Amino acid sequence: MRRALLFALVLGSASANPTSAQTPRVSVVIRLYAQVDADGSRKPIVQVRDLLADRRWSQALESSFPVRLTFHLEIWRSRDGWIDEFQRATEWSTVIQHEPLQDQYRVTRIFLSGPEEFRFATRDSLDHWLRAPNLVEAIPAGVGTFYYNLKLSISVLSDEDMEELERFLAGEASGPASGRGSIGRGLRRLVLRLAGLPSEELEVRSERFRVERK
Repeated sequence: MRRALLFALVLGSASANPTSAQTPRVSVVIRLYAQVDADGSRKPIVQVRDLLADRRWSQALESSFPVRLTFHLEIWRSRDGWIDEFQRATEWSTVIQHEPLQDQYRVTRIFLSGPEEFRFATRDSLDHWLRAPNLVEAIPAGVGTFYYNLKLSISVLSDEDMEELERFLAGEASGPASGRGSIGRGLRRLVLRLAGLPSEELEVRSERFRVERK
């Protein structure tokens, strides 16, 4: 709890410190895969940069606040002289946790097909994994000129969010928490409200590519 309160104080001092604006900020990049299919289709590659170099998120993790990244990838058909046509979207999430007792980091990626989990013994190994480019298995349908639009939401999870996530990963039906939380959890929720923990929305668009009939 003392670490959580200290984190709240650090956030307050960082916002008042003009040099904090000079620290690296998280960003996201989307580009087209170099391999081109026979019809011209190209898959997107997504890469998150400087998440752990950004003090807001590194301090949250080190204070045992889980951080969630939610990716929302859209496929659009470009139409000259008309409003672009939305085709479809896919979404996935990544939850990052620091486990101080084990002194390790746990990462859970959640896809429509189900979750997968990774563990990292060091911060450097976690940072290397987070920075790695990821090929997304998504391609447009039909012919025309297309592009990908990616929205990334970054936030800190509350206790209720984590309880629901743990129930989901355990295969249990989601539902409201029992409400029989400890005093420590009540104080933790208070800190979450008072600290003004960060959240961020990023949006990027890929280059356009042309899909022809095979």
